[in-house]
Amino acid sequence: MTAGERIQDGLEYAGRYAARNQVKTIAVVLVTALLAVAIGVAGIQMSMGMTLYIEDDSQTATDWETLKEDFETGNNVFIIVESGELHDPKTIRAIDRLDRRYAENIDETTTVTSLADVIRQGNGGEIPQTEAEVERAIDRVRAQGPESAAMVDRLEPESGTTIILASYGNVDTFDRGAFLPQRDSDIIYDRVQTETGLAPLPPGVTTTITGQPVFENAAFGLMLPEMITLFAGAFALIFTVVYLVMRAKVERGWHVFLPLGTAIVALLYMVGAMGVFGFDFNAIMLGVMPIALGLGIDYGLQIHSRYVEERESGCSPETAAAVTTRTTGRALLIAMGATVIGLGSLLVSSVPPVRQFGVTSAMAVLASMALSVTLLPALLVRFDGGGYAERDPNDTTPESSDWLETGTERFTSLVTGGKPLVTLIIALLLVTGGAYAYPQVEPNQEMMDFWPQDLDAKNDIDRLSDTVDSPKVMYVSVSSDQVYSPETFRELARYQKLMLANDQVNAVQSPVLAVQMANNGEIPETNGQLDATLAKQTGSGMMSVRDPSQTPSRVLLTFYVNDVEGEEVRTLIDEFEGNADLALTGANDVRITGKPVLNRNVIENVTAGLTPMTVISFTLGFIFLALAFRSIRVSAIIVVSVAGSAALLVAGGMYLLSVPWNPLTITMSSLTLGIGVTYGIHIYERFVFETETHGRPPLGAAATSVGKLSRPIIGSSFTTIFGFGILVVSRFPVLANFGVTTVLAIGFSLVTAFGILPAVLTVVSTGTDPSDDTDTASTTE
Repeated sequence: MTAGERIQDGLEYAGRYAARNQVKTIAVVLVTALLAVAIGVAGIQMSMGMTLYIEDDSQTATDWETLKEDFETGNNVFIIVESGELHDPKTIRAIDRLDRRYAENIDETTTVTSLADVIRQGNGGEIPQTEAEVERAIDRVRAQGPESAAMVDRLEPESGTTIILASYGNVDTFDRGAFLPQRDSDIIYDRVQTETGLAPLPPGVTTTITGQPVFENAAFGLMLPEMITLFAGAFALIFTVVYLVMRAKVERGWHVFLPLGTAIVALLYMVGAMGVFGFDFNAIMLGVMPIALGLGIDYGLQIHSRYVEERESGCSPETAAAVTTRTTGRALLIAMGATVIGLGSLLVSSVPPVRQFGVTSAMAVLASMALSVTLLPALLVRFDGGGYAERDPNDTTPESSDWLETGTERFTSLVTGGKPLVTLIIALLLVTGGAYAYPQVEPNQEMMDFWPQDLDAKNDIDRLSDTVDSPKVMYVSVSSDQVYSPETFRELARYQKLMLANDQVNAVQSPVLAVQMANNGEIPETNGQLDATLAKQTGSGMMSVRDPSQTPSRVLLTFYVNDVEGEEVRTLIDEFEGNADLALTGANDVRITGKPVLNRNVIENVTAGLTPMTVISFTLGFIFLALAFRSIRVSAIIVVSVAGSAALLVAGGMYLLSVPWNPLTITMSSLTLGIGVTYGIHIYERFVFETETHGRPPLGAAATSVGKLSRPIIGSSFTTIFGFGILVVSRFPVLANFGVTTVLAIGFSLVTAFGILPAVLTVVSTGTDPSDDTDTASTTE
């Protein structure tokens, strides 16, 4: 007995056992599914933010965490203050009160910088009594040097508008529950809002709290409602589509929903797997649902449809279940293996949520396969009420009166299978266009573009970017044996000057600048003079850390840069590093970090993994199918004509629709491989069955295969398209783009499986153009 026969015997045994032990099978599945849900709910949290997309042990992540832990900074909240009388001493005192409330009453803030700090610096530490004196104080600071002038321009970007910048690092949070922990940005935003409300402001003075943490927090608050809304709509559409598509095939009322039930149970096991592996729930993981539910429904519909066929042929319920799991189960097992291998290719990604996406999807597919040959046969037999119309073997009327089966069968006979060379030429032209478009698809350049854009918080941050020339912040942490010495400060001053010569860098905030502002632009000559100056400046708002003694061997330079995106960010990072090598010759260690650095690393990691994942998924899928069918030829037919063609067509669709690469859409190749191979295997297996068992010619076998499988395959594909096409209307662009990609992947997989594959099978099986085949009767037997 061959290994393949042993596998088929095992599948048959599983189906027969489930049919005989229905209650036991159903009970075991339900108990284990509930246990899985309990594990998942206890272990899964919702999460969001840039650091999710970076390796925990990478240098980028280490530098970022070091910044937050050692300097207690890295996150910035901007308070935009507007007034028609901004330089009025009353307004400046109000700004000063806000500054002090943020610094003194919000423990997490390490520095708060405002226009009041500048005015105190230019007026001997006091707020002037008249508007003219306020303006003279500002002018004095401007005159201290280009660095000081840049600082003033950053704090007062336009007439009547100033900003207060509050910086913080990590925040001690309390747990709101396993699924909804409180976020750092939520805590800070609440406290800043509270302190702003408690500070009396003169008439005409308005404040707006904004910044990336505020925007991320607003987007995070939408995640759970968005998830509930989307999936409520998705399931409603899924139930409707399954019923409409399958009711003609399964004329047993609510029985059409049995495959959907097994797919939903598979999702419960998937939740348990997330809890076991410690995966958090984030926007990327929302994309697992289309794959898990779509393929789960496909497996279930294939089993259900074949069970109905066996019952109509006269088999008993138990025998029908056994034959179904032996025959259709084999095709599903091969399809599942190829899909899991394709999803496994996501493990090479440098983006952790993408790897989690692959593992979680693979677990869902495995569960769907297992349930399709155990739980579903038990349910089918349990609720089998009989009444299947057995076909008379002497009946010469067409086997099917189903309009969908008849229509797809005739279309294959007359068009795709009937004119295969024409079909393949057209397909080649379209696929070639997709291949050209593939490298033209651009990635998202900003992670903030992943999240909802129609929020007030997004409008506020856009306004900040339009108002302030430098809404983004980059940090340079410098370590040396004597970092707080005149010699090191002179090197740091030279480095600051080099960086400020870059048009993208607008201002710097650091202990070096604070010392220069207190000494007319000069660095003191001795350690004693430097220490005395630093002591006076500590807590003034001009420093990058509240107390230099907290980090005696390290100093932090905070640079404010333009709203740069894409390759410009990498160029800027390279200049920061190059100037550090040039100017900071006495430094032991220089680290450059900040959210622009995090963002750029994420985008580069996303695009870097795209081609390797595509190559690996298709290579491994090809090898697996070659071993499963023991034929390189068969593997090439299925992978190239269905999955490969569909993937290139999807790339073409993404290019035409301006869908970018992001952490979800880069899974396109694995997604298309899994779906395309599944559809292709179903049709190929049925093609072989029709040629070997019924002796049909290639054209007739191809047409009959497409006709017989049209309802379950179209049912599963349309279920996913209409059910999760709802992602297209998501407020999260990362999900909306994935929704478009999912629809394209499923749609083109359906087109290639029902269009290209029959043409290829007809040609390679006959070696001639079968359009001359006059035996059309065989196609409708």
